[in-house]
Amino acid sequence: MDEHWLLPEGTIKMQHSIRTRFLPAALGLLAMSIALGGCNSGSSISDKKIEYIDLNRAVSLYEEQLDGNNADALFLDIRRPERFAEGHIPGARNFRARDIDTRYGTDPSLEKYDNLIVYGENAGSAGARAMSKRLLQAGYNSMLKKRIKLYLGGWDEWYATGLDIEKSESQSSDAEGEQ
Repeated sequence: MDEHWLLPEGTIKMQHSIRTRFLPAALGLLAMSIALGGCNSGSSISDKKIEYIDLNRAVSLYEEQLDGNNADALFLDIRRPERFAEGHIPGARNFRARDIDTRYGTDPSLEKYDNLIVYGENAGSAGARAMSKRLLQAGYNSMLKKRIKLYLGGWDEWYATGLDIEKSESQSSDAEGEQ
């Protein structure tokens, strides 16, 4: 027997209409809020979580790298590829924030290094801080291994002190990462 006889006429059609219109809209809003919530997830990483190093420590890590244990340190230059080509710390790789995809965890080619030293143009490089935070967010630091370090002096300090530099052909960071 039809139990809808208790409801006013047209109520069943209205309930069906609400379900077919409201449910997709609600699901769409939920998906959008989840996606937009992910855009702000980097805000939980403060500058306090970044390990800052000075010129002496950067040089020490660079020299350890030269001693033959190439798994010790990798310098990550966040400057534009053109600036990187004009000069960079020897052995550095040109990395941009877009090269680090936090959705998929860590990159095995970076995982093998004990130290990932990020540097920018100078001590005021907001890009270098942002890259350090992005690497932290991606999971390159753990309780046992603190890989991420930010070299505050940056390229300007390294170059001004007359330390070794390297020049290369201008190429995108994607090509740089394939080598």
